Amino acid sequence: MRLAVAPLGRGGVVAYPTETFYGLAASAFDLEGCRRVFEIKGRSLSRALPLILANTSQLADVTVAPSALMQRLAEEFWPGPLTLVVEALPGVAAASEDGTVALRISSLPVARALASAAGPVTSTSANVSGSPPAMTAEEVEAGLGDLIDVVLDGGATSGGRASTIVDITGSTPKLVREGRIGFGDVLALVEHDGK
Repeated sequence: MRLAVAPLGRGGVVAYPTETFYGLAASAFDLEGCRRVFEIKGRSLSRALPLILANTSQLADVTVAPSALMQRLAEEFWPGPLTLVVEALPGVAAASEDGTVALRISSLPVARALASAAGPVTSTSANVSGSPPAMTAEEVEAGLGDLIDVVLDGGATSGGRASTIVDITGSTPKLVREGRIGFGDVLALVEHDGK
């Protein structure tokens, strides 16, 4: 883990496994590292980079005071493949141009351990945008090996559907991307709690 953490915060990019696919990690606060992730992916700088947190205590590092809705969704679905779009604190390099950031806590212990050791890290799939996401360290090496600093080999990931992304910056949740957790399940929880 030390070898994977060392480049982070110094412009480094590390590939690591999550419960869905391998992701690309840069420190959430390192502008150079986040820019490298965008370059590797061939992705627009205007989009946010999703983050993996080690635990809910790291929320205070990246977002304003969590809303009751955020706390309830986190309690129900984290750790797991639900990504929440929230208002970012100043200084979060992974935030989008509109000042939001997407975050989650992975159910895979190695991803949480990386975020615990390095602080919140980016978690976009380890591939060039438009290409299939990598499910193994070997696939990461074959596709991106020369572009990244370290591949943290955690074995094969399960693949399948990516995380569900829900924007909770407004008064009602908005689906950004349907994934492993059905948006209906999110809405049902919100409606149930609203009664």
